[in-house]
Amino acid sequence: MILVIAEKPSVARSIAAVLGADEKKNGYIQGGNYLVSWCVGHLVSLANPEQYDSRFGEKPWKLEHLPIIPDLWRFSLETTTRAQFDVLKDLMFRSDVTEIVCATDAGREGECIFRYVYNYANCHKPVKRLWTSSLEESAIRAGFNNLKNDSEYDDLFEAGYARAKADWLVGMNATRLFSVAYHSFLSVGRVQTPTLAMIVDRDYKVRNFIKEKYFTVDLDCGDFIATSVRIDDYKSAYDLCAICNGKQAVISNIQRNRKTANPPKLYDLTTLQREANRLCGYTAQQTLDYTQSLYEQKFVTYPRTDSQYITEDMEQTALSMVDTVCKCFDSFAGYVKSPDIKRCINNDKVSDHHAIIPTAEILNANIAALPSGERNILALIATRLLLATSEPHIYDSIKIIVCCERHEFYASGKTIISNGYKALEKAVKANFKNSKSDVEDEETIFKNPTVEFYASVPAKVSEHYTAPPKQYTEDTLLSAMETAGNGEYEYGSDVDKKGLGTPATRAGIIETLVKRDFIIRDGKKLIPTEKGINLIKTVPDEVKSPKMTADWETILQGIEKGTESADDFMSGIEAYTRQLVKTYSETAPNSDLSFSKPSIAACPKCGKKVFAYPKSYSCESGKDGCGFVIWKTVAGKEISQAQAEKLLTKGKSDIIKGFTSKAGKKFDARLKLNSSTFAVEFEFENKGGKKR
Repeated sequence: MILVIAEKPSVARSIAAVLGADEKKNGYIQGGNYLVSWCVGHLVSLANPEQYDSRFGEKPWKLEHLPIIPDLWRFSLETTTRAQFDVLKDLMFRSDVTEIVCATDAGREGECIFRYVYNYANCHKPVKRLWTSSLEESAIRAGFNNLKNDSEYDDLFEAGYARAKADWLVGMNATRLFSVAYHSFLSVGRVQTPTLAMIVDRDYKVRNFIKEKYFTVDLDCGDFIATSVRIDDYKSAYDLCAICNGKQAVISNIQRNRKTANPPKLYDLTTLQREANRLCGYTAQQTLDYTQSLYEQKFVTYPRTDSQYITEDMEQTALSMVDTVCKCFDSFAGYVKSPDIKRCINNDKVSDHHAIIPTAEILNANIAALPSGERNILALIATRLLLATSEPHIYDSIKIIVCCERHEFYASGKTIISNGYKALEKAVKANFKNSKSDVEDEETIFKNPTVEFYASVPAKVSEHYTAPPKQYTEDTLLSAMETAGNGEYEYGSDVDKKGLGTPATRAGIIETLVKRDFIIRDGKKLIPTEKGINLIKTVPDEVKSPKMTADWETILQGIEKGTESADDFMSGIEAYTRQLVKTYSETAPNSDLSFSKPSIAACPKCGKKVFAYPKSYSCESGKDGCGFVIWKTVAGKEISQAQAEKLLTKGKSDIIKGFTSKAGKKFDARLKLNSSTFAVEFEFENKGGKKR
């Protein structure tokens, strides 16, 4: 018998169906010559500090117990899934099982998930490796026809194992170190802390931005507006306007520059998460969850990928998928003419997994019956294939210079030569836009500008202000995480730059920062809390800089390739951890910094403090007190902390979009507090209030 071990039950079921295993047992599926079981994620993990020494579990933590550096690394079973580990161990040691197939996700993490279980069970039976990016039957069969000895992935495991141990050492010790120093739980991590630092830095720049007023003089040339250069004082702008208003003007120069904009690439997970946040308002975690579900239903390929390309052997598959997408999403079919699949092919840029694309299974799917989140993500992935294989957008970039009373004014825009993919892109965006504020400004389109004389042009002064940088959204933060630290890599090296986190972990990092009260969501914006700001003031530069990740990733990729030593890497991490503890144990903390859980406002009913809890914003007096509460989910819509603060301090929130009535209809409204009962009510534009 051959034992196949997948990462999740859903994946195991897909594999079992292909292998002809259809007899369901307790924790596995049997059939033919196969037993197919699963890990349910991490069944075995690195042991916690208290499992090495009971002193490390004592609260409060103590500086004298640091640093915690295991001589021999230990593992522990996850208590909630121990029963499944027992199933796997029993299957491994069945006398009729002669071979094991590792079918966990193809990558560092998947390799570690399997080997932790295999090693903890002390199994020594031979292991083969299944490596596939799709759960389609053809892909699974191809994978089983090309199994390799798992020993060929030893370096991959060593890199993943080293990364896990290094994160453990830095995270466990730094978290305890700063938590003790500031008498509050302060979670510190190699990825989450630099990510928080970026959010804090952006917030500082936004809050401390000093806007500057400036002016321009605008000439109305009929089909377009020609604008002067920036003028810093009103008098100069007014004088120029007076000189030019109603006077003759002429187009003195037209500059044309032919340009080609290529279609967007296929999705990797990060670009999909960014687009879904921008167009649908989904968090990165929601997008990952929806895509994972689609993958497990065999509608899309493997989601946790960092590649935006496919390989040469997939050319015909992708071409047939274009036809399939056009059949399933026929409203976009008319935009597709001659798909160029070769544009999406690059073998050198596909490592573990290729880009996310739909599968032929969507032909058999009832797409309309899918939950709205999954349906929208599937539509994005499907239409991205059409976009990526569409024709380029070709245009002339136009700059027009208008001369009036010896002063020059400027207008810019473009003349479209071939619209290409832009027509489809506009249709796709129109289908997904979730608010009017998301509508992009269109460039000025010139049909065929020519030198022209104007007998009289109206002129006016326009007032402007310099704009501050924008707070991060999940879209822009994911982009920043993807490239953070890239400048820290050695110039000319062949290291694949990874940024902060991986496509699979970035969503979880953002959720962790929210959960630990380091940041809050205000609509799409991510805002640091006082606790988050103070943490970044506290930790050393090397902990909050992405340089550490760049340094680690350079070595980890060398370990994967067999050119670097995992033992040498870990020796360096241990030395760094000892020095970190030594340095900051001797440094007196800044006692002015506060890390206590901040209240979001005073209770309008009794005057005590209102705190954010997992399901509500509630008065600290509790049920036995005044009982004031604002539920975090109202009519199917999650209420952000920022809106709750406005409701408590101003008596009403901003207009919130996307509530769902009992009849299932969407509506927009403000929330307001009833002045006598303190109940939360809806307030509609020009329609008064309606009690919940």
